[in-house]
Amino acid sequence: MPDIKNFKNPDFAPYIESDFKGVWIEMKAIEIEYFTSFADTEVGGLKIKSNSNLDYTWSFLAPQQIMETINNTWEPWETIATRLAGKLQEFRQLVTTGVGAGKALGKGFNKMSLSNAWNELTSISKNAAKVDTPLVYTDTDRREFTLEFNLIADREGNAYDMLRAVRIMEIVALPRKDDNQLGGIKLPAVFSVKSKPDDLIIDLPFAALTSIQPTYMAPYDDVGQPMRIQLTLTFKEIQPLYATSDSMWNYPSKYMDGI
Repeated sequence: MPDIKNFKNPDFAPYIESDFKGVWIEMKAIEIEYFTSFADTEVGGLKIKSNSNLDYTWSFLAPQQIMETINNTWEPWETIATRLAGKLQEFRQLVTTGVGAGKALGKGFNKMSLSNAWNELTSISKNAAKVDTPLVYTDTDRREFTLEFNLIADREGNAYDMLRAVRIMEIVALPRKDDNQLGGIKLPAVFSVKSKPDDLIIDLPFAALTSIQPTYMAPYDDVGQPMRIQLTLTFKEIQPLYATSDSMWNYPSKYMDGI
């Protein structure tokens, strides 16, 4: 049987009482074998390992703030017409510079005054013109969530579990050396990330843990374990994001009417 461990924090009353009302973030490690060439699939281009031993789940009380980031890229569209217009602007500047340089040389040779020639050269102006191009949509970055958990322990046993939970998350998010292949690696785990009880805020079936930053905070117990850890995690969704993506439609229908 695989080693199963569910980490929960905080893991003491009143947070674990049945009548406690709160939002929890559940993160589960998923072991993968390799990537496929097409990301726009149900599993985001991943080949999930069927007989995985990574049965780790983390349930942390949701932070005060959950930052969601969706970046759309819009860039100027260069066409043949806009490029020709740009070349025309360059030509106009070249003509202006050439005329100014010709005047400067004429003054320098005719009047034998280098200062007059220098004044003429330094007075050449830059054409105040630009070519406007259409702004067009090109891409949408993968969606990101930044979570800042405040983990806390009330006794030595909970401090041990809390520190172990952070360390195991760091380990499974790192690649492993593949001893059977020179220079080869076994890929880091990905995660499913969901907000409980109803996945209303976060519902990522497959996400990469791109940043993990624990800050160990006093007080410390008798063996040197921190009783508090401020843990900042950044998850990036692996599947491409579209308006029709399932993770964008996990809200009650009253929120989505008219779309």
